[in-house]
Amino acid sequence: MDKTCEPLAAAETERLLQPLARFSAIVLAVSGGADSLALLYLVAGWRTCLPVPAPALYAATVDHGLRAASAAEAEIVAGHCRALGVPHSTLVWPGLKPKSGLANAAREARYGLLEQFARSIADASSTVAVVAAHHQDDQAETFMMRLARGSGVDGLSVMAPARPLSSNVPVELLRPLLDVPKARLVASLQARGVTWIDDPSNGDVRSERVRVRGTLSALAAIGVDAAALATTARRMRGAREAIDFATAQFKASLAVSFNDEIFASFDRAAFERAPALLRGRVLHELIARFGGASPEPALSDIEALVDALAARATLAVTLGGAVVSSGARGVRIWREAGRLSQPDVELAPGQSQLWDKRFWVSAGPSSTCPVTVRPLGADGYRWVAGGLRPGSRPPSRAAHALPSFWVDGQLVAVPALARLLATRPGGHSGTDGSLRADPVFST
Repeated sequence: MDKTCEPLAAAETERLLQPLARFSAIVLAVSGGADSLALLYLVAGWRTCLPVPAPALYAATVDHGLRAASAAEAEIVAGHCRALGVPHSTLVWPGLKPKSGLANAAREARYGLLEQFARSIADASSTVAVVAAHHQDDQAETFMMRLARGSGVDGLSVMAPARPLSSNVPVELLRPLLDVPKARLVASLQARGVTWIDDPSNGDVRSERVRVRGTLSALAAIGVDAAALATTARRMRGAREAIDFATAQFKASLAVSFNDEIFASFDRAAFERAPALLRGRVLHELIARFGGASPEPALSDIEALVDALAARATLAVTLGGAVVSSGARGVRIWREAGRLSQPDVELAPGQSQLWDKRFWVSAGPSSTCPVTVRPLGADGYRWVAGGLRPGSRPPSRAAHALPSFWVDGQLVAVPALARLLATRPGGHSGTDGSLRADPVFST
């Protein structure tokens, strides 16, 4: 028998799933298709062989509400889970669905719902993993799709076996089956006599992935098969890790200052000594950090920015929701206030909320009344500018995008400027410690 079509043996399964053993809880993303059902049965069987205490095991099905049969399919998955003794939850994507970019929106919603569920079962000491059933064929298809877009090393490294599910959230996304051909997962189900759900969209040629799948079948005749492409993706991932290491060393040499997350600054001469690839990666990282909830810039835009910085003595451009300003000696990057679409946030005492994906804003239990959090803006900055200590003023436009706290129309706190202020807004000294804006990113 062709090994690429054989069921996974027990020893192979144990090796593939071993990285899951370090978690206190595991959430399996199970749609009911062959891939995710194979994951469910493999993990459930593997877990029974672990010493006590084994990780707690859960399964979750995301019902996107895009097909009439989706709710019934989620119940089919629930039946499999009951038979295996695995707790199951159906997570529903509510509300109206976008008319364009539906696939990307659905993916973001799926991971968002899985993250919320994972966090709901965790406590302060838990380590939780969301586990997906992506396999070798998925890797190859994604590689080809990104190749068509002209992706660089980052894009062509495709899916990693493990990564944080989102920034600064203690939940990991694991993909233990990336080296396994889909045919072996199907064979593993067939050996157990398990049937699965065939999603009709898998045959829809309007889907890019379906078209790529057909192309790969033709390329396999000349040796460009899923295994070869997945191997290249794995090696690209190794190259990416090496570049990440070099980027970290380069960034450390720049001694980047984050200035209380008001703006980033670094020496231009030191920046220009590095290869263009490393300069671009540092710029991308900083723009993503200060761009907040804005979409991250495309690789081609970063490359154009690197070229422009090298060619011009002074430069001021906006990209990815951030302003990049350079002079003869330094480069500064801050949030572009005009791109900040963060609505006002109402906080009662004891409440907190993520603000522009840059700050956790909170009103402590000792707060005496509700507060409104909004961008400081030009008017708010003029209100506090006179209270800034001499020589400590940040770029005024960088301050415009900071979270500020207001009560009854009066500005009462700008936590990011607290160290720079001699007097508190509203004429009070210091800053109310119960009103906080803690940076999402650590320096």
